[in-house]
Amino acid sequence: MRDAQDIEHAIDRFGDAVWRACLTYVPAHDAEDAFQNTFAKYARHDAAFNGEEHAKAWLLRVAINDCKDMLRSRARSHASLDAEIDRWGDAFAPAANDCASEVREVLDAVDRLSDPPKTPLYLFACEGYSVPEIARMMEVPEGTVYSWISRGRKQLKEALS
Repeated sequence: MRDAQDIEHAIDRFGDAVWRACLTYVPAHDAEDAFQNTFAKYARHDAAFNGEEHAKAWLLRVAINDCKDMLRSRARSHASLDAEIDRWGDAFAPAANDCASEVREVLDAVDRLSDPPKTPLYLFACEGYSVPEIARMMEVPEGTVYSWISRGRKQLKEALS
């Protein structure tokens, strides 16, 4: 186990880079968890590093892997708004009812999109896939995926205005 001073030094030195990496992959509330997990793993990691660049690279890789694990986990456990209301009951219902009509309006607008851009926009915005990953899945150039996502966002904006 590393001492507190070593951990604090790592957070001071590399915390911003780890935080930015986490935010690149997941929303802020998940990025907080990934950030904490990364430095908890660092605290338990006993092996020596070959300089600060090696430590930074290790921390970034751990953070990115943790974020990717979160995305895979989220993709497997995706629940509908109605399922969450049923699961949490009255505790969830007031907050859900405030935004449920807005969420349903957005979901309906997404359902009305043609395909493409519906699938790539969903994979990007909801499932957290990167453009290169979507391009490989759909066997199209990355530029095409960027165009589809842009077109889908524009169509959603028009539908929701």
